[in-house]
Amino acid sequence: MKKLVLILTCIWLDKHVFARKIECGYKQCPPTREGALNVHLIAHSHMDAGWVKTYDQYYYGSKPTISTANVQLIFHSVLSELLHDKRRKFTFSEVSYFWRWWKEQRPATRATFRGLVQEGRVEFAGGGWVQGDEATTDFLMILDQFTWGLRKMNDTLGPCGKPKAAWQIDTYGHTREHASLLAQMGYDGLFIGRVNHKDREAMLEEERMEFMWRGSDVLGKMSDIMTHTLFNLYNAPDGFCFDFLCNEEPIIDDPDSKAYNAEKRVNDFITQIEHQGKYYEHDNILVTMGGDFTYQSAANWFMSMDKLINHVNTHPANMSDINIFYSSPSCYLKALYLNGRRDKAIYTEKGDHLPYGSDSSTYWTGFYTSRPSIKYLTRKTHIFLQIAKQLTVLARMGDSYELHLLRHALGIMMHHDAITGTSQQHVANDFVKMLTEAFVACTKKVSTLLSYLTPTWAGARRSKSNQQFNTCYQINMSQCPFVESQESLLLLVYNPQSVKTYYYVRLPAIALHYVIRNAYDEELEYQLSPLAPAITNLPGRTATTNHELVFEAENVPPLGFASFYITAIKDPLGDLEYMKNKKFGPDPELLTQITNEYLKVTINKQTGLLESLHHVSGVKVEITQNLYYYGQTRGSLQSGAYSFRPDQRPTPIAEKATYNTIRGALVKEIHQRFSNWASQTLRLYRGEEYLEIDWVIGPVPIGTDLGKEVVSIFTSNISNRGEFYTDSNTRQMMKRSCWNESAGQVVKKPVASCYYPVTSRLCIQAFNASTGMCILPDRTQGGTSYNDGEIELMVHRRLLTDDGFGLDETLNEEEHGTGLVVRGQHRLLLGSKQKLDGEEFPFQERVSHSARRWQWEPWVFAASADKLNRRKWQGMRNKRFSALRVHGLPRQIRILTLEPWKAGSVLLRLENTLEKNDRITQRLDLPDDTPLPTHINVELRKLFQHLRIKSVRETTLAANQWLEEARQMDWSTRYVYTGGDDGIMSEDVDYVEDEKSAHKDSAVGRHSCDFGQTRLRSVQHCSEQLLGLTQLDVPLRARPQIR
Repeated sequence: MKKLVLILTCIWLDKHVFARKIECGYKQCPPTREGALNVHLIAHSHMDAGWVKTYDQYYYGSKPTISTANVQLIFHSVLSELLHDKRRKFTFSEVSYFWRWWKEQRPATRATFRGLVQEGRVEFAGGGWVQGDEATTDFLMILDQFTWGLRKMNDTLGPCGKPKAAWQIDTYGHTREHASLLAQMGYDGLFIGRVNHKDREAMLEEERMEFMWRGSDVLGKMSDIMTHTLFNLYNAPDGFCFDFLCNEEPIIDDPDSKAYNAEKRVNDFITQIEHQGKYYEHDNILVTMGGDFTYQSAANWFMSMDKLINHVNTHPANMSDINIFYSSPSCYLKALYLNGRRDKAIYTEKGDHLPYGSDSSTYWTGFYTSRPSIKYLTRKTHIFLQIAKQLTVLARMGDSYELHLLRHALGIMMHHDAITGTSQQHVANDFVKMLTEAFVACTKKVSTLLSYLTPTWAGARRSKSNQQFNTCYQINMSQCPFVESQESLLLLVYNPQSVKTYYYVRLPAIALHYVIRNAYDEELEYQLSPLAPAITNLPGRTATTNHELVFEAENVPPLGFASFYITAIKDPLGDLEYMKNKKFGPDPELLTQITNEYLKVTINKQTGLLESLHHVSGVKVEITQNLYYYGQTRGSLQSGAYSFRPDQRPTPIAEKATYNTIRGALVKEIHQRFSNWASQTLRLYRGEEYLEIDWVIGPVPIGTDLGKEVVSIFTSNISNRGEFYTDSNTRQMMKRSCWNESAGQVVKKPVASCYYPVTSRLCIQAFNASTGMCILPDRTQGGTSYNDGEIELMVHRRLLTDDGFGLDETLNEEEHGTGLVVRGQHRLLLGSKQKLDGEEFPFQERVSHSARRWQWEPWVFAASADKLNRRKWQGMRNKRFSALRVHGLPRQIRILTLEPWKAGSVLLRLENTLEKNDRITQRLDLPDDTPLPTHINVELRKLFQHLRIKSVRETTLAANQWLEEARQMDWSTRYVYTGGDDGIMSEDVDYVEDEKSAHKDSAVGRHSCDFGQTRLRSVQHCSEQLLGLTQLDVPLRARPQIR
């Protein structure tokens, strides 16, 4: 499936920053020499934001017994050495470290550094808050961390600091959606490091280490990005690492010294350069000179590279064939661009580079699941960040310290050793601590924001009487101390989506009878659902409740909230009668089916395992599901935090499961127990089309083996012939196969090489029928369809082995004095790919909608109602709220970002969720013979109820430059590649930084945007892009704000 996305970026950028003409960027690149092999030396240091040391430990250089890395020393050392020679250049990447260093510097040091940036001697590549992971993150996580990093670049270094090259040199594989986002952000090229060993061999053999990456079939040219695969990963050539961390011989160029070796060293370097040059069709090659945390003593590097440059360029055997000089990633792109001619062809990539295999027996697919609790926490807090940003705008407040704190923490979590689960345990603990502290601080800020939107809830308008709204941090354990201490509650259910929704609220129940009233004072139906023993016995759970209160929050307004008044009724006689009826009810062991309006779920009476699913559309699937594990043996190759190295197919935890069934008016459940460390609940909600599988795994036992990797496998009679689909960063769907076709033979891949990250959904489709099935996870997991009709998802890993990639630690997580116990959910959807009578949307679109709705599900806030009664509840105002006007947005358009920016402006992003081949008339409820519209209008003036738009101005995707002033290389004018001619416009600009057009705010009457499939850079044509700056006239409240 392909999605169209618009992001209307509503921000404020300092006009004075752009008012002065500054000669920087590509104009500061060194000249190349025609006829020579131009060698671009890229001095750089790769600085992880946490791996074997914490973020703080790396920055300050503490814990030297673990690692001597010292980030602040790198900045000071590089700055000092650059001042010695104007030829020298250096490339930084991670903005989080730079921002921390920058804040500590004196004005003179800042001015010196800014001057080096303007002269092109310091360059930032990438520009994200960190060098983020691509496999386990969703596209909004990626966008947020780039937006935050690039915003800091603008704030500190101005337009000359804007990165032109993306720099993803150490991530463990690369996704197509990530490439598409980078192209839309305005990058001219992308540099990648880790690609599958087989792909790398093919790239070298076919001379396609550089290729044009088409990030989206829908967007076409606007998603194209020139991509360069680094020859030496990101390290220096063998023997030429000049860091004290290395053990290389220095270049000794004094001919009077007995240790003189300059000629030999230069010859060795030339040999390696000439070998590298064989794999490129042009006369420019890029040589990385750096590595992990290098340049703590920058003098060693620059002195040695100075000698290398001088001796190579004056070497007698050189004869002007090699021209070596300091360069940067952007300068290399410029040289590559100028070298291109329209008669030169370049390979076009339309897939992705997953999974990453470093050799034939090692595939880095274990990290898709490693540290599952961190992945879940990151996803939930990231959605809460969106809620906090929305409420800040809706409460008409400016940006805040708490938002900055959470942006920073989540930005750090995007690092390729954070959310991936590939850091040491003490570092993972620090990540969790940082994120939790920011989360808690932001929830307190949100409580204040909500009190502004509910001024009468506390019975007074004075700030000292503001209502306090509490968040249940441990609701995943069915535990919430605040709720459990209250007999009367006010619940505020906030909906961050831009469409109304409904949501099943689940809270710990302290009574057997309740009265629940909605905002219209209507009494709502509820159900008490007994907790499975696996939940009540969770380690660390202190709650004594054994039931959950379940009710449906209906019609929760878009970008708004609905409120509910809940009162616990404690009646000893009624409780006794309730328990009596429950005791003499039907035997739950005999019930093997649960049903709702959409699904009938049947389990096998003998095995207790899932047996079949029957959809109301007529689709019926024979399906079984069980929990398995891959055991670790004492072989030479073992799994670790990064890699998944199974030596056999998985073993079932149990062949049978004990079970019991609970049937209620709102929810029906089958509780299954496989062992004392593995259980799950099959659950159907009234009115929902999915089957929820609520699993609890752990503590994973360690017996005679060295660990277990636990998987949930669904086996059906759907014949998909080895083909399946996984999402790319929750966006477009990628076709996968576990079969290799080589030398006329079809060979099945090893299972580890057929694992892919599942951030949103994994689907299979019947080859000769219309039946489809999808599984949605609640966090990123590794998954595959290895056998016909199967879907396999890895849910937990506990290992006493290390895979030998530098972590030097086993993946043996513990919590509360025992092995980690993880609770999570899968949702299974079944249907036909053909739109059937009575169905509003085709199956795949329903799946997409369901995944999006789950990820953006409402957030529940609880407040005390001890001074409230029904009469007061009836008289309360502000019980329902929505920021959007009715019919303000077309149904297929949603608000993706509503974020406070600067000086009262707002960053607004809109997403078009239409599928590529959708018939728009179906969306708009038009007659079938209506001509298909080519654009979808959004009237911004009619969007919000309480905010008045003063002006609108578009930016690029990451909101760091005005769209009308953005300049991006048009590679199709230089190279021939597949699809390179589509969408070429006469106004496409060259690489040079021409005169910027003057700032012109949109006229107040032009507050609309058309969604179409035309080119990216037009305020009228907004497709799969985050664009546009809308400055809203939002008077801020006269309240002090922390800066």
